[in-house]
Amino acid sequence: MAKLATLSEHEHIARWFFLGVSLIVGYLFWQTIQPYAIVLMTAGVMAVVTTPIERALRRKLGGRRGLSSFLIVLLVLIVIVVPLVITSIVMVNQAVNLVQLLVAQNGSVFDINFSANPLVQQLPTAVQEYIASIDLRAGLISIAQWASQHLGAIFSEAGGFLFKTFVFFICLYYLLVDRERLVHEILTLSPLRDKTDSSILSSMTGTIRAVVAGSVIVSVAQGVVAGLGMTIFGVPGALIWAALVVVAANIPFVGTASVMVPACLYLFFSGHQAAAIGLAIWSIILVGSIDNFLRPIIVGGRTSMHPLLVLLTILGGLQVFGPIGIIIGPTVLAAFLSLVQLYKAGVLERHSI
Repeated sequence: MAKLATLSEHEHIARWFFLGVSLIVGYLFWQTIQPYAIVLMTAGVMAVVTTPIERALRRKLGGRRGLSSFLIVLLVLIVIVVPLVITSIVMVNQAVNLVQLLVAQNGSVFDINFSANPLVQQLPTAVQEYIASIDLRAGLISIAQWASQHLGAIFSEAGGFLFKTFVFFICLYYLLVDRERLVHEILTLSPLRDKTDSSILSSMTGTIRAVVAGSVIVSVAQGVVAGLGMTIFGVPGALIWAALVVVAANIPFVGTASVMVPACLYLFFSGHQAAAIGLAIWSIILVGSIDNFLRPIIVGGRTSMHPLLVLLTILGGLQVFGPIGIIIGPTVLAAFLSLVQLYKAGVLERHSI
């Protein structure tokens, strides 16, 4: 009996020792990969999005997984990364030119006299006084001076960006090649039933694809159309405005109007009333219709999450993970809601998961 007790105590100590070593090694492993965690998450999201394309391509290539995965990486490079880099370079050039123009002319290019506008003169006196107190030039000069001091940091980070992009493509390739084996390992480690695990993974992958389709594709389309309209109607720095539209399109209840309305007001109060009206019509008919018609077609019924929860997870995801948080936030929400639904259906009804 004493020998059995000693053996049981030894097993207990061994388990705690194994747990302690595992925690230490896990912490060290996390510290090692933490600088590239966002890169890995981004590659994971891209792998989930491109998996259906990779599967179809692999069938046409006779099951050659390595070749199909490499072609997907090449496709992402050509379709997404190269246009994004070119757009960023052009946008930085526009920002530099705008900064130089503002500094050189002391902001006079944006020195708008709101009080002289006939419509403003018809407003109540208190409103006219408030509008007259707006110093647009001072604000723009402050922004220009800040930008001129910090634009150099963008170029100094170019080397790190290129290296992380290289790591991203390596991660994407191996996530595509070893996808089935990775999923199998996750299912093996999980104490839940395979059906439960598959339900959680299916919910997460469906949310990722829906968010990418509904948020990224639609917002980029809105940004392109908005930028084209601003170029046509003469808004300076159109590409910068378009980038703001892409970001604003992902903010519920606010949307693209938070960028398009100020752009229209700028044209209107700077004496280009016809252009302002034209841009407003362009915004309502074209930019707005993309969200109203394209998003339901692409997303469909793949997500049924409450808009308030989506808003909070997008904002929180942006704060914690950066730009990729737009996708990671709702994905975490989808996983959480899936666990809640599985708990209700499995534990409360069948008392089994």
